[in-house]
Amino acid sequence: FFFFFFQLQLLLSNSREERNNLYLVLFDLVMHKINETCVATGVYEYTDDEVRPIAILLLLADAPEALYIAVVLGVDGIVELLRRSISNSVSALPDSDRLSMLLQKIVEIFDKLIGSFTHIDEEFAQMIQTTKLLKYKERIDENPVNIAIDAKISWTTLHSLLHSDRLAYRHNGYLWLGDLLIAEVSGNGDTSLWSGIKSLEHKISVAGVNDYSDNVEVPLPIWLMCGLLKSKNNSIRWGFLFVLERLLMRCKFLLDENEFHEATTRAQSAAHEKNYHERASAVIDIMSCALSLMAQINETDGMNILKMCDILLSQLCLKVGNPTEANDYPKSGRAQQQFPQKEENAQQVAAGDLFGDPGGIRRWRKNRRISIYDTWSMAALLLHGQAVVPMQLVARVPAALFYWPLIQLADAATDNVALGVSVGSKGRGNLPGGTSDIRATLLLLLIGKCTADPAAFVEVGGEEFFRELLDDTDARVAYYSSTFLLKRMMTEEPEHYQRMLHDLVSKAQQSNNEKLLENPYLQMRGLLHLSNE
Repeated sequence: FFFFFFQLQLLLSNSREERNNLYLVLFDLVMHKINETCVATGVYEYTDDEVRPIAILLLLADAPEALYIAVVLGVDGIVELLRRSISNSVSALPDSDRLSMLLQKIVEIFDKLIGSFTHIDEEFAQMIQTTKLLKYKERIDENPVNIAIDAKISWTTLHSLLHSDRLAYRHNGYLWLGDLLIAEVSGNGDTSLWSGIKSLEHKISVAGVNDYSDNVEVPLPIWLMCGLLKSKNNSIRWGFLFVLERLLMRCKFLLDENEFHEATTRAQSAAHEKNYHERASAVIDIMSCALSLMAQINETDGMNILKMCDILLSQLCLKVGNPTEANDYPKSGRAQQQFPQKEENAQQVAAGDLFGDPGGIRRWRKNRRISIYDTWSMAALLLHGQAVVPMQLVARVPAALFYWPLIQLADAATDNVALGVSVGSKGRGNLPGGTSDIRATLLLLLIGKCTADPAAFVEVGGEEFFRELLDDTDARVAYYSSTFLLKRMMTEEPEHYQRMLHDLVSKAQQSNNEKLLENPYLQMRGLLHLSNE
């Protein structure tokens, strides 16, 4: 149970710091199990001095992130690649044979733990193969009776797992369903993969708005995925987002891998190259199609809506820069020469010191400087200039995916106190990455889309929609809306704006109230008040 809980926490982690801490706990537990086995078999235990160099090398190889990727993508072999990356360094250590054996034991346990989370139990293996072969109900009935019965039992089992009250059962169902969905898009050759992705997008859109029918050419895995949204149980509907997120990541992985292989077999050309934006757009289209179903069913659970926003922003946003400094990792003497630092600011411990100091690794973990940006959500990173969003991708996302969660999360939002004082809001306070950041980010993306696409502006309700946001309890939402309306008035109706502004200035002078012109929010409020007089 602990290992399952650990892997679930790893999957839900939002920052490198969380993943690093989880990894250290897991590493200690793995070493405890290895030494328990040594004692039981009469072999000498591994001492701290022996474990320390392996622990340091794994950290330097970014083992926490490697494990995270393996769990999220369900990809085999990542831990083995990790072992290979440090095997030469281990060979150079004293008593290398014994340490190499220790490294192999650690890798084997890591592989087993990851496999228990990323691979469905062996008892379902035959059923999985059956569902991969027979994925249309009408074709099941065309087979001999015994095969048809096995297929129906397999599909019924998968449905039961997906809708179970037990998380462990549902997780097995998610893995099973995920394998079936990725099989819908994977294939040999560029044409097969890209057409498979477009076909998947189309089938999700069809299944999402229709009840099951034998007359609709949609495979059972997609019906089951969309069926999760029709459950009255919030946890079951959350499963739809879990499956979708893994599907999107695996699609990106396949597209990147496909592009890499093609780049080595053909000359690059502008006419045929599938560049980053094309690959990203393909994934965005699937995401938009699937997440639109959340808005169509009018999801009300706050956690599910937040997860929806997390998926949306994770696919749209790109981190920029590298806030984590080069000296965030323990270094050898050579590395310290390459990245010199002042003695009074040195918070790192050299790798040589770590190898000789039993408490060195923990002091390094305690003292290493983690950039504050590393713990923030994608929404917070975007608002603080640490992430960007290509407008080509925003253009592909339906406007509803921006304005619907913006409205749904209104009651859950907190506020920015300083800005609240400025615009007169009575909000409570805001933490980086909280609901307030998410709503502010959604609004900025919506404003960008409405600015570039007049149809989107009409779809949301035009100026009336943004005027209503002026009354929002979140100061940033009110402020951004007023700024957008003010700029729109300046560009769309410049003469009317100049006339109204002149009247507002006169009113401010007559009442000796300069606050009427203090910021865009108060200006917009003043202009609207004048227009209603």
